Amino acid sequence: MSISRRTFAKLLGAGALGATLAPGLGRRVTAQAPMGPVRFLAVRTPHGVDRDWWIPRNTDGTEPSTADEPLSGLTFDYDMAVLAPLMAWRDKITILDGLDTQCTKETTRAGVYGAHGHNEQGTLLTGAQGPSNREGNFGAGHPSLDFALHARLGAPALLTAAVEGTGTWKCMSYDDAGRFRQPEADPRTLFRAAFPEGFVPPDPMEPTVDYANGERRIFGYDQSALEALEARLGGTEAEKIRAHIDAMAGLTPEPGMGTMFVGACGTSGSDVPSVGMNVGDYTGVERVTRAHAEVISQAFACGRSRCATLQILNDYPNYYTDIPEVRDSGVTGLFGDGYRFHEDLVHSYWGASGSALDTIRRGYLAGLRWATGNFAAVLETLDSMIDPLDPSGGTILDNTIVFWHNEFGHDAHDNQHTRHPAVIAGGGGRTLRLGRYLRLRNIDSSDRVPHNKLLVSIAHALGQTDIDYFGDRDLADRAEYRGPLEPLMA
Repeated sequence: MSISRRTFAKLLGAGALGATLAPGLGRRVTAQAPMGPVRFLAVRTPHGVDRDWWIPRNTDGTEPSTADEPLSGLTFDYDMAVLAPLMAWRDKITILDGLDTQCTKETTRAGVYGAHGHNEQGTLLTGAQGPSNREGNFGAGHPSLDFALHARLGAPALLTAAVEGTGTWKCMSYDDAGRFRQPEADPRTLFRAAFPEGFVPPDPMEPTVDYANGERRIFGYDQSALEALEARLGGTEAEKIRAHIDAMAGLTPEPGMGTMFVGACGTSGSDVPSVGMNVGDYTGVERVTRAHAEVISQAFACGRSRCATLQILNDYPNYYTDIPEVRDSGVTGLFGDGYRFHEDLVHSYWGASGSALDTIRRGYLAGLRWATGNFAAVLETLDSMIDPLDPSGGTILDNTIVFWHNEFGHDAHDNQHTRHPAVIAGGGGRTLRLGRYLRLRNIDSSDRVPHNKLLVSIAHALGQTDIDYFGDRDLADRAEYRGPLEPLMA
């Protein structure tokens, strides 16, 4: 059982937090920024991307005029747009255009694969060069970001989920030896990884200790000392001190805020999901996706986990083939009724031309748009649950950094390390800029922006600001791989 918006507001009564909730179960309006613990969720969908139909555009169909624009002034509402299902989420996402998995081209040691194909699916979260043997591992010291953050954040469970099972070399999560971690395909099994059979949530009506008065006394003492220093220094240094005082005031509890309960976990070990791993056909993919996202939301809300990965299918099974919009594109006329989405559309796309390309493009992009809809279902699920650890009334989505990506970038097979699709969603607002389109480089140039910098940015957003590099051990001293992705940082 999850704690719903209505139940949460009822428990709070007429208190200050209840006043921040919109009526009913609609979108929430908060009086202040979300303040719950930040979590991390990586989501992957398969089959690559055509960058030109993935980015937002101006209403006249042209590309964004500048490298940094608000998504509110752009649109995904154009013919064949891949991200059309994300129109309603533009204020909660940022589009990164021009990110590259450049590390796959370095080949700094023997035993790595210097092209970019299926072998590098683990590269997206490890930041490491992929093994030449796709059944091999990434080697010691190359964990995925979820694994590394989990070790630092200390929650009981690291959740690793997949809609349908996946092969060893198609996994998302890797341990500190660079070995794949097999995901759970059944939401019920994933649930049990977070909630043991005998788990009982704490009493939601038990009030927390009110530390607000003590915190205000400490702030008042510090403020007096800082104001004296401010008066003595003057100039730029005084301005810095004043900015610090103002920032601390914003973090200090208001009178009565400390008496509000937080941490109202609404899930017990007996609340096993009713949805299992059986997808059935393409119409069941969203159902199982939502079931996994619901379990992850519950685990985040109850403090049972702070990091998770969710893989929404891989190249196989072939559900994309049966999507009506894909079939209606005319691809059956090119490949026959027995066509397969990946082998026929994906593999043929970059070499096609003329009317054949027009047909393949319409079917290919329809499949990618369907995948976007499944990702939007994840956002909706996370946003439907109030975060009981957030005194400001934010949702789980508000306090979760969501990184949606693909295993391939924009180009033909084995050369797909450039223009890698990446969306940051949810709880980045405190340290990451949301609601933006960010073009990171000249798209048509040979410039490269290593995705390792995005991994560092996510680590910083979760408070791990001592991490200045994340990725392959042979590239740690290369300046272009180090530090956060500056255009993304708030």
